Amino acid sequence: MSETYQKVAYIGLRNTDGSYLMNVPLYIKVSEVNKNGLTEMQEDLIHRISEIMMKRYEKQINEEFERRKKEKK
Repeated sequence: MSETYQKVAYIGLRNTDGSYLMNVPLYIKVSEVNKNGLTEMQEDLIHRISEIMMKRYEKQINEEFERRKKEKK
């Protein structure tokens, strides 16, 4: 059975001489990957973030409409 790892971030590390090593990939071991190539946790996170962003944009659009209505009066 092969092990599957997925890159989740890039991090910076410090070398023993104190210099920085940038863009080091950070991997996690995953047990299952869905048809989109994501773990269930990643898929859920994407959906939750999308939902939050949609609500935020909806609020901003409504605020802009209200502002424009007030300007017309």
